[in-house]
Amino acid sequence: MEQAQGKDQEISREEGPIEEMLAKVRAIAKGPHRELFSQVVETFFQQTEPEIFTEEDLADIEEGMEDIRQGRYLTLEEYRKGKRL
Repeated sequence: MEQAQGKDQEISREEGPIEEMLAKVRAIAKGPHRELFSQVVETFFQQTEPEIFTEEDLADIEEGMEDIRQGRYLTLEEYRKGKRL
C-alpha cells in the first residue's frame, strides 16, 4: 500500500489529473496483470457507445448555423416574451 501511495505522489506532482490517470493505466498495462486488465478495458469499451450524429442531425445543425449567419434567430429575452420567428 505504501509503495502505491509513493507512486501516486510521484505521478501527481508531475502531471495533471488526466495525465495522472493515463500514467497509472500505462503502469498497469505493462505489469503482470496486463492480460486481465486488457480484458476489463475491452469489456468496458464494448459497453460504451460513441456519440454519433445521423445525417439528419448534421443537416439540422448546418441549417441552424445558416439561420444564425443570416440573422434568423431570437434572443433569450425575445423567446421568453413569446416572440416567434
